[in-house]
Amino acid sequence: MRNKLKFGDFIIIGVVLVMAGALAAALTFHSSGDKLYAEVWQNDTLVERVQLTDATDRTIKLDGNTIVLSGKTAKMADADCRDQVCVRTGTLTHAGQAAVCLPHRVVLKLVGVNDSGIDAVVS
Repeated sequence: MRNKLKFGDFIIIGVVLVMAGALAAALTFHSSGDKLYAEVWQNDTLVERVQLTDATDRTIKLDGNTIVLSGKTAKMADADCRDQVCVRTGTLTHAGQAAVCLPHRVVLKLVGVNDSGIDAVVS
């Protein structure tokens, strides 16, 4: 026997599609403004906040970690810890990305003008 869709089924399908579309639009068009900042945190304390521009060219050394800011990108270039997870994170290019070095409790995070900053650092 063939199952027939009822009017209520179409309403539910439509609501689900609208919600999925709204979520996709929010994720795609989420704008943190034109300004992008690199924040360097250690032990849950903001050490430096640098606005990234096309002309940014800076190296920050902190407790065995080397952070390189270049243009509108940032990366943890070197760390003197054994696992090197933060270095393997690679280049950060947009707000919300982060590289974390747990042994040194150093966090490199990119934030936009509307972002509140870091959520937490594991102790």
